[in-house]
Amino acid sequence: MALCKKQFQDFHDTIKLKEENEVLSSKRDIIVKRIKDKLPEEAAYSFDIFNQGSYAMHTGIKPLGSDYDIDVGLYFDMSKDDVDPLTAKNWIYKALDGHTSDVKIKNPCVTVTYAEGYHVDVTVYAANNSDGKVYLAKGKPNGKVEDKKWDESNPKDLITEIREHLPDKDDRRQFRRIVRYLKRWKDVKFSSVNGKPTGIALTSCVYHWLDIQKETDTFTGKTTYKDLEALINVVSKIISNFQQEYVEIDGEYKFMPRLKVRLPVEPKPELLETMTYKQMKTFKEKLETLLEALEDAKAKADPTDAAELLKKQFGDDFPVPEKSTTGKKAMAAAVISSSESASEKG
Repeated sequence: MALCKKQFQDFHDTIKLKEENEVLSSKRDIIVKRIKDKLPEEAAYSFDIFNQGSYAMHTGIKPLGSDYDIDVGLYFDMSKDDVDPLTAKNWIYKALDGHTSDVKIKNPCVTVTYAEGYHVDVTVYAANNSDGKVYLAKGKPNGKVEDKKWDESNPKDLITEIREHLPDKDDRRQFRRIVRYLKRWKDVKFSSVNGKPTGIALTSCVYHWLDIQKETDTFTGKTTYKDLEALINVVSKIISNFQQEYVEIDGEYKFMPRLKVRLPVEPKPELLETMTYKQMKTFKEKLETLLEALEDAKAKADPTDAAELLKKQFGDDFPVPEKSTTGKKAMAAAVISSSESASEKG
């Protein structure tokens, strides 16, 4: 049985986003200063700034390409009843317009993209409401009317919930590793943005369905974490949570799989609702292929053979040990086992 512990450890060390991209973090600071200096006069509200997204939640991975991003949240000291959400986003757009040649108002944020490919997303929140809730400004100028709204959102609560999930710090480390593995799998296996599950959706799947996989030696007290088994555990759970729904597809009624996963904090939105049934079917099939590869890898006696299977799922950053080394070890182990067996019979 191959668990590929060293390979998973090296893989994680390679893909983990240990620190913010230095260039991008400096751009973020420049953007924040520009917002402070150039915010229109009508935006007469103070605001607090905070980092959000996967880096803030300690679940970030390095992107496959150069598309690094940083998420910046602005908590304005105002009520959602004080201003239209698109007006609030326009304050930010006006302040940043011209900073680069590509500044756009997107549905959930204002995005500043640099020629090198990386970008900064700025989100606007109304944080002083009579109901005690926080609301995100959504919508874009040419978007649907129903999309232009203040949407309840609790990014700071989400960051805390994910960062502090599970009481044992070493259990939390496995939780974060599993999230990172699945995020990289997603980036490798989904070439198009359309139909690709989001990082926060996969994070929430692991949050809800992972059972920590570890083993403690009764004599030494040493605990060993088994990431391959943890992946098998959570991917199996994700697949088992798909439900069959009877729907019309291309003029024909049929049963189609659908997965629902909710954000761990209020208002607990369903994170995969925008995926079509066809996209859901593809997602499930890719998960089933991943599970089969994980189980096949575990069944291999040689770590090289196991790692070759895992590399096909997780990409070129997953290391494969030299066959000669692992082969010699396996052969030596077989010889010893054979000798011991002969000795016992004698």
